[in-house]
Amino acid sequence: MPELDGWDLLVERNDLTATEIRPAPTPAPGPGEVRLAAETFAMTAITATYARLGESELPFFDAFAAPGGHGRVPTWGYARVEESRHPEIAVGTRYFGFLPMSTHVVLSASPTARGFADTAPERDYLHPWYREYLQAGEPDELDDHRLVLGPLYPASFNLAEFLIRETAAGGTVLITSASSKTALGLAGLLAAREDLTTIGVTAPAHADFVRKMRHYDTVLTYGDLSSAELTGPVVLVDFTGRADRLRAVYARFGAVLEDALLVGYTHPGAEIEPPPGLTDPEPWIFFTPSEELRLIEKEGEESYRARYRRAEEAFLGTASQWLTVRRLVGPRALAATHRSLIEGTVPPDTATVVTVA
Repeated sequence: MPELDGWDLLVERNDLTATEIRPAPTPAPGPGEVRLAAETFAMTAITATYARLGESELPFFDAFAAPGGHGRVPTWGYARVEESRHPEIAVGTRYFGFLPMSTHVVLSASPTARGFADTAPERDYLHPWYREYLQAGEPDELDDHRLVLGPLYPASFNLAEFLIRETAAGGTVLITSASSKTALGLAGLLAAREDLTTIGVTAPAHADFVRKMRHYDTVLTYGDLSSAELTGPVVLVDFTGRADRLRAVYARFGAVLEDALLVGYTHPGAEIEPPPGLTDPEPWIFFTPSEELRLIEKEGEESYRARYRRAEEAFLGTASQWLTVRRLVGPRALAATHRSLIEGTVPPDTATVVTVA
């Protein structure tokens, strides 16, 4: 019988705030497989998004199996190879990638230039972006910030690339959930484009923080939308996933709204599908991996990766000035942090990294 020295964090599918820490056997890898032992998990709004999308058309609960009625919410983290049955992957190697909130996971490994790809058939439905595990260096002073922002900044970067290419000069980009880390990364990149105006919309409690960041030309609260004046063309980038937020924007700016991109589901009450009855333009889901692939095919992977790394390192270089990363330990802290993300109670200038033990 295997030793029960590991655990899984399970979430009830019909109540994402209800969690259970369940002992789990340490899985044994088969030929060509590796067992990763989790070190740290990044707990950000994107983790809540994966939970809310758990049973959607992109069912994240299917990525890592769980008992009936439960799901294992995936998130991003660092892990080390604890046991390897692949001759090209060494025990002790550290990777960054898509992990269940569990002490261990077994993956089918196919080496790549940057690490390895998971080829397990049960995860074939996921975009390759989620199945690539990148070899990571040993922890340094930016390790926690890199872990927290690493899963988020690709959306910031690729959104900026899309909007700069597709938005007419003189246009306005209206960004909801403007205090979210992905939105801040996006706004920071758009700030370099002088012929675009960026307007951030946020909760009153977060408005001062967002203004101090100086990434947006204008910062509004959701209550300001009914009286705000905007001239077109306006492109909406919605990170909230809230039907009432979308309706408020369409009601006020529908006549000048040129496009509407759905990117995140940061707010409690977020829904995957946009509400019915909206006028044109029809909102559509912006999928970061697809835009990244388009850019790689256009300019070549080496050029794209170099441009991305420069932008990400610049963002990381300033992150410690405004982002406090709390480090917590153990499955109970992980469960509590998950609940706070689902309930939307995490301050925008704070993130959490949870170590396994």
